[in-house]
Amino acid sequence: MLNPIKLNQGLRNIAVGLFLFLFCTNSVRANVYATDIRMNGSLNAGVVVPDRQLTISYILNDNANAGVTAQILSGLAVVKTFSMPGGSPGTVAGMNSLIWGGTNEAGSNVPPGVYTVSITAASHGYDSWTNITDDSANFTAIGLTGIDVNRNTNSPYYGRVFVGCAYPSFTILKCNADGSPGDEGGSSNGGLSWGAGADATDVFFSPWKIAIGANDKVYINDFSGFGVVYAFDELISTNYQEALSEVNYPYPTPFLSGLYITGSGTNAFIWMTDLNTNSSAGILRWQLDANGNAATNDVGTVIAPVTNSSPLSSAPYDIAVDKNGFVYTIQLETPYNPGIVPIMSFPPYEGFTETNAVWTAGTGESNQMYDYGIAVDQTATYAAVAVRGAGDAEAPGDGYFLDLYYATNGQFYTNINGTYGHLYVDVAWDNIGNLYALDLSEQAWCVFSPPGSNQATTVSVPIIQAYNALTPPSLSWPNLSSTGINFTLQGQSNVTYFIEQSLDLVNWTPVSTNFCPSITNSISIPFADNQDFYRAVVGR
Repeated sequence: MLNPIKLNQGLRNIAVGLFLFLFCTNSVRANVYATDIRMNGSLNAGVVVPDRQLTISYILNDNANAGVTAQILSGLAVVKTFSMPGGSPGTVAGMNSLIWGGTNEAGSNVPPGVYTVSITAASHGYDSWTNITDDSANFTAIGLTGIDVNRNTNSPYYGRVFVGCAYPSFTILKCNADGSPGDEGGSSNGGLSWGAGADATDVFFSPWKIAIGANDKVYINDFSGFGVVYAFDELISTNYQEALSEVNYPYPTPFLSGLYITGSGTNAFIWMTDLNTNSSAGILRWQLDANGNAATNDVGTVIAPVTNSSPLSSAPYDIAVDKNGFVYTIQLETPYNPGIVPIMSFPPYEGFTETNAVWTAGTGESNQMYDYGIAVDQTATYAAVAVRGAGDAEAPGDGYFLDLYYATNGQFYTNINGTYGHLYVDVAWDNIGNLYALDLSEQAWCVFSPPGSNQATTVSVPIIQAYNALTPPSLSWPNLSSTGINFTLQGQSNVTYFIEQSLDLVNWTPVSTNFCPSITNSISIPFADNQDFYRAVVGR
């Protein structure tokens, strides 16, 4: 079983018209989907052999009242199907699981190889946009600022929700799609003292806007730093990078807000808005390198300037870019700055600054006071706008809406939850059309499901490795380094192993999880306080 070791992106107008024709009548129908798929608790791989069962777990963001179907796949071929009718175990909101014993539909053991899991969740849906969250502690927080959802289907953290909380906690919430906290902990400040800027009033607004890149990095704007953007991993660990810093500023005193990431690799860009009302540069964009950071000599490209010849005449507050490259922004209409165009869309950037909007919306509407956030869904059908409103004391009854516009032409579609007393400050969409919003007055983040039935399929990132038998793993070649104890792990490919530690060879404690697609892997364990034994075991 083991061997213990002892040691211490021309024809722009035509394109726009065609886009309107194709998409104006479309509507999103989605609400329930599976996320956080794990194999025996692993985000990498699970293993099956004859007579050894595998637990496949997943989280549903809502009840799949029309049922769940899970399929084991070998390439595109279906090996085994599990069908769970609505209301049965495996279909409820939250954590669910099923057991696979490594057999096909005929009951025979599957041959050795790599298998994947596909989970399809279905729902009868709702008659109108419906809040599917509740009043539990999982959805409540103080000082809400920014929100985004991981839409990368190739990410083990697909569906994870990140929420920025400024004063007094200065932290980022890390939540699963059902609102439960991440396994590694439900919040983190990433090792930063957010809100430590020069202007003491900005202490209440940092961390600020959040955007997740195709590289799975979580980009967060430090408003108190007047536009510094940090890039974190999905755990918001202290191993962060400064993706945009003071050296990237276009002039000495910018005030960068909004945040959006497009593209991937060296064709990735970070988009921001300059909120400086006296001399705003407008909408800016920086190209990111392979590490996801702007070059130190890059002071940004002006995509849409603030000018009297453009509807963008004040200072943009937030930004979104759809899958076709159309750019959406909002600017603050306040009691002190009335009559501006609050919402607009610009055509895709073609190498020159843009002052002609594709459409504008909301001009002269009293319910557009203080638009704070904008987001476009994955199909580029709807643009959602979070309206904070003027506030009870300044203009009672103004605002308090989540407004939806058709992204193609700016036509008003509907408002969601337009009741007195809500102060919405940011919005985001997930990959299947649920709308996420931050309600500052309720001190809660909430999720609105669109009307209509749906089904959504998630293919697992973790794989399943099938073997005829398990080869006992071994640890060898122990040596010491400045960081800890190093071993060579010899085992089988695509198997997750736990490295365990013991004082007495009887009681064992997991100290590390190791996965490698090859049969050998180098591992390192932090120094122990005393003389211990170590072993590797297959993840259970």
